[in-house]
Amino acid sequence: GEQTVTCITEGMPQPEVVWYTCNNAKWCDAEATKTLVNASEEMVLETNTTYRDDMRIYIVTSKLHLHRVDEPVFLSCATQNLLGTDTQNITLVPDNLPFKVIIISVILALLVLMFIFLVILVAVWRKPRYEIRWKVIESVSSDGHEYIYVDPMQLPYDSSWEVPRDKLVLGRTLGSGAFGRVVEAIAHSLSHSQSTMRVAVKMLKSTARSSEKQALMSELKIMSHLGPHLNIVNLLGACTKGGPIYIITEYCRYGDLVDYLHRNKHTFLQCCSEKAKQEAEVYGNAPTEDRVQSHVSLSVESDGGYMDMSKDESLDYVPMSVPMSDMKGEIKYVDIDASNYGTTYELDSYSPSASEKVALINESPLLSYVDLVGISFQVANGMEFLASKNCVHRDLAARNVLICEGKLVKICDFGLARDIMRDSNYISKGNTFLPLKWMAPESIFNNLYTTLSDVWSFGILLWEIFTLGGTPYPELPMNEQFYNAIKRGYRMSKPTHASDEIYEIMQKCWDEKFEVRPSFSQLVVLVGNLLADSYKKKYQQVNEEFLKSDHPAIVRTRPWNSGLNNSRSTAINSSTTSGTVLYTAVEQNELDNDYIIPLPDLKPEGANENPSSLNEAHTSSTISCDSPLTPQEEEEEKEKEKEEEQKAPELKLDCQDC
Repeated sequence: GEQTVTCITEGMPQPEVVWYTCNNAKWCDAEATKTLVNASEEMVLETNTTYRDDMRIYIVTSKLHLHRVDEPVFLSCATQNLLGTDTQNITLVPDNLPFKVIIISVILALLVLMFIFLVILVAVWRKPRYEIRWKVIESVSSDGHEYIYVDPMQLPYDSSWEVPRDKLVLGRTLGSGAFGRVVEAIAHSLSHSQSTMRVAVKMLKSTARSSEKQALMSELKIMSHLGPHLNIVNLLGACTKGGPIYIITEYCRYGDLVDYLHRNKHTFLQCCSEKAKQEAEVYGNAPTEDRVQSHVSLSVESDGGYMDMSKDESLDYVPMSVPMSDMKGEIKYVDIDASNYGTTYELDSYSPSASEKVALINESPLLSYVDLVGISFQVANGMEFLASKNCVHRDLAARNVLICEGKLVKICDFGLARDIMRDSNYISKGNTFLPLKWMAPESIFNNLYTTLSDVWSFGILLWEIFTLGGTPYPELPMNEQFYNAIKRGYRMSKPTHASDEIYEIMQKCWDEKFEVRPSFSQLVVLVGNLLADSYKKKYQQVNEEFLKSDHPAIVRTRPWNSGLNNSRSTAINSSTTSGTVLYTAVEQNELDNDYIIPLPDLKPEGANENPSSLNEAHTSSTISCDSPLTPQEEEEEKEKEKEEEQKAPELKLDCQDC
């Protein structure tokens, strides 16, 4: 645009003003400059001279008008008279140049911000997100190579699982990971026979994202959907309202199987390997008094052997002596006294009450060959149950198998309390970390997860068990060499402590064609054939006692029936639930373990909220434990109960706790 430059000089005698310029403002010197003349189309030069009498000097004002400045212009105003010279230089820039600079600067700034945003986005995308490894299969393609999984968030959640927060007393952290922690706790009023029960509580960290909260809720829905089983870590309750999500599960005293095998390895190695392998036959033929007792009392007040994933993140809880009645609706923290246990499986000297006594599969403090086979047998039973529910574990390994009293085995997903980013067993792949050493080839290369891919993992688990907690593929580095070895059909050799029969089962699990691998039902038979009948009979006895007990996982899913008609619905008023729940009997089979899905009673608007009463519309098909009866009606009820007890005593309805 147009610009004007003014040069003012004073002097005596009268000074003369001359303007100079050059074509290249960056490389101007005395030789490159040229004198500007007045007559030009590009400029107008005006010069005015005045004399100041008071100062006796001349003042010369020279104005240079440039009609258009498209690029930087170098100008020099030189003034001189007889007494000397003086020069002032200036560089003119176009008026639109600052605007271009601003535009360029803004663009550069946006590019820098975009780059930073992309870096953060990639970092967030690569950061592993918590997700439950368990998946429930909805449908399978005809060729068996495509699976559709159930969206866990679409599964129903029965509010009868809700446990008031003031019934929990949180203790020490059992394990802590990148997403959350598992905390030991004491739960009150979960069971009628036990006023308190030691439990494990899963929770997210306070920094958890909404996607991780949704994942934990998905885990809760899947666990409630599956139902109870002796060989899985059962759901006992949950807290989903009025605070962070808590999932309350069974507490397993001796922690994960890897740690348990390491702690008890020396007791196994004390015995001759051949003698240990013969123990299965001796165990079945020995007289009763020479064998281990089938039932003993154990204390549930014992220390936990969970793997300490992150000791620096363990919480220091302050003991509190405030009564529970004064802390309604609040979570309490307390130091839970733990009984000391040694490196081997030990019994406590503490004598518990009758309600705390549990039946044990094996109480021997030594780790034997029978124990290794028995652990394998129990895991196969637990996985058979999951497979019957179309549930794929996807992370079956010794670290996800927990040990309870009596060498009872329970399958779990302990990923929430494991720092998988620092765990060498998990390899980064995209935005997730995968347990590659335990994964089947179709899972590694084709992202296909089925119950038969879990069978492959079961074979790896057997290898872990019979190496007493060894790490799979110790001779292979986790790089391209591992992938190539799996593609070529490489398989691990027989573990030192495994029999030929056990290794044959491993090889069947590791068949390259997943259709040829045995099912978990077949594995239960194959492994069970290696055990004495006495062990399997004892296991069956413990399982039956579990299903008949008032264990919270059983009670919340048990059909309460007072008659022989299984289609009859019964309403019960439980002190641990906040509403009326109707249970519908369904056709049962051997794999269902008498598990019946609870159906929530959908009350119409304005219905009576009192859980001890029923809607009139249901009185014809339900029984209320709080309904008043006349003496005559009581006599009739007693006679009916006696007749029903004689016909089917196992179906007696216990109303004493209503």
